[in-house]
Amino acid sequence: MKSQYWADQIAENLIKSRKRKSFTVASGITPSGTIHFGNFREIITTDIVARALKDAGAKVRFIYSWDDYDRFRKVPANMPKKNILKKNLGKPVIQVPNVFGTKHKSYAQYLESELENTVKIVGIYPEFINQGIQYPKLIYSEGIKTAFQNRKKIAEILNKYRKVPLGEDWYPASIYDSESGKDDTKIIDYDGNYIITYKTNKGKTKTLDFRKDGNIKLRWKADWPMRWAHERVDFEPGGKDHSTYGSSYTVGKDIVKVFDWVAPDYVMYDFINMKGGTGKMSSSAGNAQSLGDVLKFYIPELARYTFAGRTPKTEIFYPMDEGIIKHYEDFYYTERVAFENEEVSKKEQVQQERVYRMSIVDKVPKTMPIQPSFKHCVELMNIYQGDMGTALKHLNLKRKIDKDRYTQVLTCAWNWINEFATERYVFKINDKTPRIKLTDKQKSAISALTKTLSKNLTEKQLFKEFGRITKENEIGAKDFFQPIYKILINKSAGPRLAPFILAIGRTKVKKLLTI
Repeated sequence: MKSQYWADQIAENLIKSRKRKSFTVASGITPSGTIHFGNFREIITTDIVARALKDAGAKVRFIYSWDDYDRFRKVPANMPKKNILKKNLGKPVIQVPNVFGTKHKSYAQYLESELENTVKIVGIYPEFINQGIQYPKLIYSEGIKTAFQNRKKIAEILNKYRKVPLGEDWYPASIYDSESGKDDTKIIDYDGNYIITYKTNKGKTKTLDFRKDGNIKLRWKADWPMRWAHERVDFEPGGKDHSTYGSSYTVGKDIVKVFDWVAPDYVMYDFINMKGGTGKMSSSAGNAQSLGDVLKFYIPELARYTFAGRTPKTEIFYPMDEGIIKHYEDFYYTERVAFENEEVSKKEQVQQERVYRMSIVDKVPKTMPIQPSFKHCVELMNIYQGDMGTALKHLNLKRKIDKDRYTQVLTCAWNWINEFATERYVFKINDKTPRIKLTDKQKSAISALTKTLSKNLTEKQLFKEFGRITKENEIGAKDFFQPIYKILINKSAGPRLAPFILAIGRTKVKKLLTI
């Protein structure tokens, strides 16, 4: 059955419309603040399309542009040393000093390196291009010339969508002054070739030859289509804000013709927000979680699945509350279907196989990995208080693939306990028996359980013993279980008791239950 998966459809359309099997796919961002999980949606959308193209037999170049030659326009709320950053407003982001106390050369490089290192964890390896290097190296001299020679045509296109038309003195670029390093300049003349005359904010008149001087940057709506043409881009997604009437992509489709290229195929992606958070995730607002932050709680496959399992146009609320438990289970369902361990329709089978293919970091494993319940991992890490070695020893896993998966999920569970879990999901095993009031029937039942724990029973056998004990002692389930949980963890409820006892250890439980 033919795949209806969204990325496969994009790949098929590209191959049909462009009549070739070699493509360039692209994405990019200005590194002016935390590169958050919402920004990651663009990278992974492009990566998934690249995978679909490769699966269809195409050759793919995946480029990622750091637009670090854009002006630094606003200091994000979550950044250190704001006074230093404020002094550098108006400069290219790549020239803003590093305020993070690391060895990185600049503010931009620090933010860039964080993402470049993290995307490898989720199996994404684009070719990174720094515009803060490209522009000063004069790579785009001819593209800039084309933009300036066609500035009236570009202005006409932009004016279609503007209430107030651009004036005759409008130019499609800004100049970074050689003295201040800032873009507080105004272009006043162009000679028709490579020479620009501009005025500084102090009234000085200067000239710039953009064959020799790289202190020039095309404005975004001219810059994006110029680089589509320069890199021969065939596909690039864009956010909701780039997809509205008069937005960058809308005008870019027409402006790119000036550079003798056609607009890349495009898909709009919607916003993504953390469940329980407020408002759209934003670097400048300081409410942003990076991919690295999310990977503290999501295994890499789950981070990919968050996007691979939905179409780009779907708004996503990814859970960090207790919904994370179901999020793991949803991914496990896809994994089981992919390995034909669930009975589903052929259509569902094909769909989930493609979702799984796009969710995994590398190649589909030959055998299905173990599927540790996130909730159970939370229970184990509470019991062992983050002691990974003891938790793994209790699990007694044989296969390396199972140990690796469990280690990842246990680590995520412990991080979640310490950062997002509510009181309901957090507990600690008592070191000594607390004083609680018990009825004679409760004392008798707990005593019977203590004797039972001397036997080496399985989980199922122990569960059956609960029924026998409550029946023989004429006690209800609530009156039996509630005091046991209070003795063990100072709570009136907890994890399923039989596996819980075995996880804690029969000897320790016996000691606590000896009243």
